[in-house]
Amino acid sequence: MISPMKFNELEKRVAALELALAAMARKDTCPEGMAPLTTMAAEMGISTKKAEELARNSGVLIVRHGPSWAVHEAKFREAALLIIRAAKRKYGSKYWYHPLIGKFTMSMRPQL
Repeated sequence: MISPMKFNELEKRVAALELALAAMARKDTCPEGMAPLTTMAAEMGISTKKAEELARNSGVLIVRHGPSWAVHEAKFREAALLIIRAAKRKYGSKYWYHPLIGKFTMSMRPQL
């Protein structure tokens, strides 16, 4: 059985997602709280393909927005920083590794 507090939280979240999807259906601009995946990938210094994989594997909301993808900005940033902090790199190698997204390169370190 779900508690009334948890139900209210879920109801609010569903309402917010419905508004976001309605705004995206109009195809004007990204709704509040969402950002293009390419922008977020560049901000974190990883490739677009690895950013998409990170969003899918970490449970971040990712939706098609015209010809590109849009992600929930705050949740993606939080997930990316966790992955980047936990990633390991062999001495002298340009590749980083994290089990969630595999081997990747970073063009820059994000500002923590």
